[in-house]
Amino acid sequence: MILVGGNSRNSGKTTIACNIISKLSINQDVIGLKITGIRPGEKDFHGNHSEENISGFSIIEEVDSSAGKDTSRMLEAGARRVFYIRAQDILVRKAILHFISGYTTTEILVCESRSLRDFFHPGLFLMMNRFPVMGKPKPVAQYIAKADFTLDFARQQDEIIQFCRSLDFVDGHFCFSNSLSKA
Repeated sequence: MILVGGNSRNSGKTTIACNIISKLSINQDVIGLKITGIRPGEKDFHGNHSEENISGFSIIEEVDSSAGKDTSRMLEAGARRVFYIRAQDILVRKAILHFISGYTTTEILVCESRSLRDFFHPGLFLMMNRFPVMGKPKPVAQYIAKADFTLDFARQQDEIIQFCRSLDFVDGHFCFSNSLSKA
């Protein structure tokens, strides 16, 4: 699993996830996943998904690559399948365990979610930053400390492009074709 988190909306999470999917899906099956909390008024930020509630959380498969949603962009980028999970914060762990046990086999999972890092140690964890922060600042120091790489979407476009180009998946591990180091 590659997990992509961020400090803000519009910090480049979906953009880098789609670039990673485009790169890795050439040689591997990739599943895209976006996880968000259930909060009032969030539909404007994540798109309108028809919902199927499973024990307090929803798992929705994206099938329309032209809908303009983040999940649509992942599908368009080359993911074999893409899913959107909405869950209350206390049910995120339950939702992801249900998802992994029923929807994946040997595929690479590229997941957009910062909070999932509280429960899992992914193969690679990226934190995307945006300054100034859009909206109310969120406490992210604990996630930045756990990140394998932190990138500033507005200031590090060349590094982000190089990161995606050099990323590979060989013998069950993520690796790089050059000497990238933790930022």
